[in-house]
Amino acid sequence: MNLKEFERSLSNFSAGYETYIKLMGDIKRLDSLIQANEKQLNDSLIKIPFTHLYFVDGLGIFKHQTPTLLKQNRQLIIKYNQQLIKAKKLSNSLHEQLEIIRNDYLTSNGEKSEAKDKLANKYLKQFGQIGHPLKRKDK
Repeated sequence: MNLKEFERSLSNFSAGYETYIKLMGDIKRLDSLIQANEKQLNDSLIKIPFTHLYFVDGLGIFKHQTPTLLKQNRQLIIKYNQQLIKAKKLSNSLHEQLEIIRNDYLTSNGEKSEAKDKLANKYLKQFGQIGHPLKRKDK
């Protein structure tokens, strides 16, 4: 891979990684919304003392917000699952990209290696990497 291709690969990786970070933030936000929603749902049911069972009120009527909470919970879970699928695909893609970049980096030598090292440092610094993920393990 020449330097331009290497830089393009690093650029694509860093853009994908930023997208992945945003996606994970969205997933965490959705998770907290689901948990809050489920807490409200649990609070809307009547607990049978000394058991772990719940039931609706004596007339078989849900509290007024329960159907809305169930609908919201369903929508949140669908969105959460879609985001998880996207994150998994993106994660696999990022791993493949990083492996290609790393293999090319490790097989380069001389001036090309130094130039690639500078490019890698430039792009990977922004992620707060401790150490260099492309370096050989024996060094």
